[in-house]
Amino acid sequence: MNPTKDRILECALDLFLSDGYKGLSMRKIALCADISPTAIYRHYNDKEALFHIILKRGFTMLINYLKPALKGETPLDRLKLSVQYYLDFMIEKPKYCELIFIKNESRDELASHEELRAYSKTTFDFDTQRIQECMDEGDLKQDSASEVSLLLLSTYVGFFSLYVSGLLPRSEAQLKELYWKSMNRIFEGLNA
Repeated sequence: MNPTKDRILECALDLFLSDGYKGLSMRKIALCADISPTAIYRHYNDKEALFHIILKRGFTMLINYLKPALKGETPLDRLKLSVQYYLDFMIEKPKYCELIFIKNESRDELASHEELRAYSKTTFDFDTQRIQECMDEGDLKQDSASEVSLLLLSTYVGFFSLYVSGLLPRSEAQLKELYWKSMNRIFEGLNA
């Protein structure tokens, strides 16, 4: 990508997170990106198109975080690596984590646009496949893989919400320790 487009996307993300979709304007984005309001239209058609690109970028980043989990030797290794990579995404890309998991406007867009739902579904399906592999291998008890995937996703999102609200430790080491204690409790329950 080119630096101007990247700057526009970062400004749009920051402004969306601070002002919401309704408070987002192409003029504000242009001002933040230090370009003229008309120049922004050389790169993006309108606010909605720009917002959709940001959402797609967030889901693409997340799936790129998760894909290395496929290098795990066993299904359980692959699942635990993906659980670790969710935490890494949360710590390293908190703005995109907030965008795709927390903001109401993102949820509304996902509900009304098939292409965006497909991006979202890719990460959910990735988790569901890891879980099904573990069930097939006997690492987890038989259950609905998609429902277990939903449980794990709810845990990630809840954990992130508590983290950004300041209710969890700010120390990365403490945060990781608490995260894995929580996840290991879930794994124990899934093995029972």
